Formats: sequence, C-alpha cells, structure tokens
Amino acid sequence: MILTDTFIEIGDQHKVCQDYIIQGDTPYPYLILADGCSSSKNSEIGAMVLCHLAKQYLKYRKDDLRNETFYSKAGDWIIHNAEMTIRQLGLSISSLYSTLIIAISFETYVEIHFYGDGFVVLKNQNETIIKEINFSNNAPYYLSYKVDSKSNSIYESTKNEILLSSYSNNKHIENLVHHFPHNYNLSLAFSHFNFESILISTDGLGSFITKDPTNSVVHKPLDLIDGFINFKNTKGEFLKRRVGKYIKELNKQNIVHADDIAMGCFLKTEE
Repeated sequence: MILTDTFIEIGDQHKVCQDYIIQGDTPYPYLILADGCSSSKNSEIGAMVLCHLAKQYLKYRKDDLRNETFYSKAGDWIIHNAEMTIRQLGLSISSLYSTLIIAISFETYVEIHFYGDGFVVLKNQNETIIKEINFSNNAPYYLSYKVDSKSNSIYESTKNEILLSSYSNNKHIENLVHHFPHNYNLSLAFSHFNFESILISTDGLGSFITKDPTNSVVHKPLDLIDGFINFKNTKGEFLKRRVGKYIKELNKQNIVHADDIAMGCFLKTEE
C-alpha cells in the first residue's frame, strides 16, 4: 500500500510563500509541487495555477500518463492553459516564472517529471540517496519561456544546463554529476520494490542555515535528511508530523530554512 502526504512552510527570509503543493489519488496517487520565482511578482499565484492545471491534465488525459511523450505533451498543455488563465486574471506572464514537479505512483514504480529544479530523496533499509536537480547559474528553465519568446531568447543566450547530482549516506554514490541541455525532458523513474519512501522537494531543502550574524553556516541536505524521513508513525499526516517536529527541533538550534520549502512523499507500507 502506498501512502501520500505533503508539507509546506514559508522560508525564514520570505514574506510570502511562493511554493505550492497538492496531492491526490485519481487516476493514480500523485504529488505536484511548484516553486515560484522569488523576484517575480505574483509568482505564488502562478505556482498554484501550474499545479492545479497539472492535476487537471492527470485527471482528463489519463491515457497519456504512461506514454513516452507525456513530458512534452503535459508541459505544453499546462503552460498554454496557464497563460490563458493568468491573462484572464490580469497578471503578467512573469507570474508563471515557476518550477513544476509532477510525481505519479503507478503500481510498481514512481515516475517524476521535472520542469525546473528540485530534489528527490530515496530511502531503503540500507541507505538514503539524494538526487539534486539544479541549473547552472541557479537559473531554472521555466515552462513559461515556451510562451514568452523574448525571455526564451535571453535564456537561450546564457547556455545554461541542467545539473543532476547524486549522493548517498553510504558513500558509494558521491559527487556524481550528469549534465543535460537546459530544455532536456528530465523524467526519472524509481521502483517501489527498491525504496520504502520516495520524497520530492523544492530547492528549499538546500536552504537550511544556522542563523549567526558573524558566521552563517549552510547545512547540506544529506546531513539533515534522516530527520525528515525517519517516520516513527505512518498513520495519517505522517510527513507533516515528522517534518514539522524536526524543523522545530532545528529552530531550537538556530537552524532555519531561508527559502520556502514544499515536500511530498510516497511511503510504502504493509496492507
């Protein structure tokens, strides 16, 4: 049996939470999250629009979910409908400067589609593996560039690329970095047989710091991750409960996440 839950919290240095996340079970268990650009006005609205349109795509285009063209078809449908939506709201196209991650749990595996940066955390009895998706110059390629030719041309000129890093607490996966073109269709798949939990997160997972006016310390995700995914109780809102408690413990040590953070988890349990 696969359980799902989510967690979201505004960043210590933010006045508005520009992350957003939703979950559901139709037609398959899914997690959808988005991270609006902090420098773009109303990007929190754009993040919500992208997530709910992605949900609509899963609901009404369920025959496409296992198709190898899902990434491109879904991305195009979502962003073109998002553009119409924000125009009707009287908002700028820059409100759609947001990443988007769609994770779908099929019977035996999870498929995750990245339109921008973020994290995947994989855990089994022997190890925890983190996969970090980033972009050179910390500049994600937003779906909105597909409907904004001027911004797309500017981005194309930067020659940014996707960086996929993998690291593990067992050290056998360390500093492995794969490079892809900025517009690469980045989809990853992981078996439920190999992992007891599969978690996705916005880049806020990498923003934990010790607040110190003289010496601010940045904490690597691998150093903290066990506190987020060692679930002692899997009933109900297992992720909200575990992450919320752990963040309070970190806060007592003066450790905070500077950026907004949104997480979603698939957890395998016995029937």
